[in-house]
Amino acid sequence: MNERKNSRDEQARLKEFLERRDIRDLLGGIESARGRLRESGSIGNEPPYGAHIESDQEEIDSQLDAISRAVVELQDIISRNELVLPHSPEVRASQQGKYWSLGAETIRGPLIPFLRGELEPVRRVVVAPNLPVQIVLFFLSIPRLRDLLVRERHGPWGYHYHYLDSNRRRSDTLLTFEQQLRKLPGGQQAKVLTWERHSEKSHFSARAASWGAKKRESVYQSCVGDSAKRSLSDFKTPGKDAEVVWPV
Repeated sequence: MNERKNSRDEQARLKEFLERRDIRDLLGGIESARGRLRESGSIGNEPPYGAHIESDQEEIDSQLDAISRAVVELQDIISRNELVLPHSPEVRASQQGKYWSLGAETIRGPLIPFLRGELEPVRRVVVAPNLPVQIVLFFLSIPRLRDLLVRERHGPWGYHYHYLDSNRRRSDTLLTFEQQLRKLPGGQQAKVLTWERHSEKSHFSARAASWGAKKRESVYQSCVGDSAKRSLSDFKTPGKDAEVVWPV
C-alpha cells in the first residue's frame, strides 16, 4: 500500500514539475533546436543530388550548444529539487560501447567537382552525446520526449567526403585527412588525404586503390581547397584500414 502511495506521490510531483514555466521553456527549447537540426540533416540524403545547400556551420553549432546548455541546466534543476524519477530496465541494460544521446544528423554540403566526378562534403553531428542517466530517466518518463532518445555507438566522426561519379552516383568510398601534416622530401608540410570504404548505401565501387596519379592529385586538390575552411582536427580520423590517396 505504501509503495503504491509513494508511486502516486512521485507521479504527481513529476506532473507538477513538468508544469513549471522554466521546465516548459527548457524542454521547448530542446525540442525546437532538435527540430532545426533535423531539418538541416534532411537535405541531399538521397539521389538525385541536385538540392545541395551550404549548411551554416555557425547555426548548426549554435543549436548544438543550446541543447547542451539546456541539458546541463535541466540536470541541475532536477538535482536541486531532488526529483525522484522512475527507474527503467532500458537504462540498466548493459550495451557495451553504446551511449545515450538525442540522436545524430548527417549534414551534406554542396558538391565539389574534380576530374570525372564530384565530392560530397559530409558532417555527422551527435546531439547531446553521453547524456547523464538522470536526464535519460527524465526523458523516458515523458512519452513525447522518449522518442528523442537514441542509444548507439557515436564513433569518431567528423567532416569527410563521399566520392560520386559523373552521374552523381554515390560510391563506397569515403575520403578524409590524417590528423597531422606530413613533411615531404623537399621540406614542405602537406595535408595527407586518405580513402576507405564506408557502410552507407552506395551504388558502385570506386576502386580507389587503382586510381592513377592524375586522378589522385585532382581529388586531392579539390579536398585541400575545401579543407581550408576547417582545421584537421575537425575531420574524421582515418580508419585502421585507410590508405593514402595523395601525396604518395
